[in-house]
Amino acid sequence: HFHTGISKLKQVTGRCHRDVQRSIIAVSADAAPPGVVVAVRALMHFRYLVQSPSIDDRDLTRITATLDEFHANKHAIIAAGVRQGKGGKVIDNWHIPKLEL
Repeated sequence: HFHTGISKLKQVTGRCHRDVQRSIIAVSADAAPPGVVVAVRALMHFRYLVQSPSIDDRDLTRITATLDEFHANKHAIIAAGVRQGKGGKVIDNWHIPKLEL
């Protein structure tokens, strides 16, 4: 599927996004520290939950719990050095222009 890796993807289809989601946790499970896998899985679960056509109070509770799980584990992403910018330079913060977490 991803012969040049997923970091090179541009203007991808919904099908491609689903393929990435189906693969990323399984592929990274043995390659990344457990906290990184938990944080990435939480973000993917959040993305899945918020796409629901209708969201009730139970869904909001699940969405909040998923975000809490991400925030509890996001330090593992920084600690593992997998948040990188141009040229592979490690980014040691969560300051993302035009995005607030």
